Amino acid sequence: MTANQIEEIWIAVSNYLPERVKLDCAVDYIKTLVDVGIDTSVIKATGEYDEKLQQAIETVLEDEMDDEDNYFEEE
Repeated sequence: MTANQIEEIWIAVSNYLPERVKLDCAVDYIKTLVDVGIDTSVIKATGEYDEKLQQAIETVLEDEMDDEDNYFEEE
């Protein structure tokens, strides 16, 4: 999946969402992409044109980085 495809899907879906739920849906969308194994560099390349998607990317990938840091600290 390319960054353009990720953006196109998000734009198509977000047009039907009320503004108040867009960020929550964007976070779920990004989490799903991470769960199915989409490379984080591809995910980071999306969201340039949509503020909610960019916020979701930052939130989810920051959480992922925090989880990895905590994993190494526990050892």
